[in-house]
Amino acid sequence: VTEEYATDSFENLLFSICRFREITGFYPRRITVISFSFKRERFETLHASALHWPLRHFEYVGVDPPPSTGFDIVESTNGEKKNSLVPFQSDPYGCHSEILQQKRKDRNPFSRKAPYELTCPEISELLNWCGPELISRTKVPW
Repeated sequence: VTEEYATDSFENLLFSICRFREITGFYPRRITVISFSFKRERFETLHASALHWPLRHFEYVGVDPPPSTGFDIVESTNGEKKNSLVPFQSDPYGCHSEILQQKRKDRNPFSRKAPYELTCPEISELLNWCGPELISRTKVPW
């Protein structure tokens, strides 16, 4: 099962929760994210917190290509901080930062809209929340 509407890491996490709900009829109990190690802080401290996802039910597995591939962990980490971590720190839902908004626009050239307000109505407020303050914990079902 895939999720086809997310345009950034925050939407990847949020929309994947909704996609799971569409398929199974309930929200997940645990989430495991597998991605580059330099993205760990963004997922664990920013995205999971913005969703009020309990960290005891969240696992992040960092995997990096070997140096022989030319992958530069230092360059990637610096790019992560500048282009994602810092913008999400002040804009946890990705609604106000120019850099985050431009990423979403560039990654959605046909202006598709995710259907999750219809399929996950319990979290429609979360799906539309823009902060910058965090949504109330009472607005999420987990």
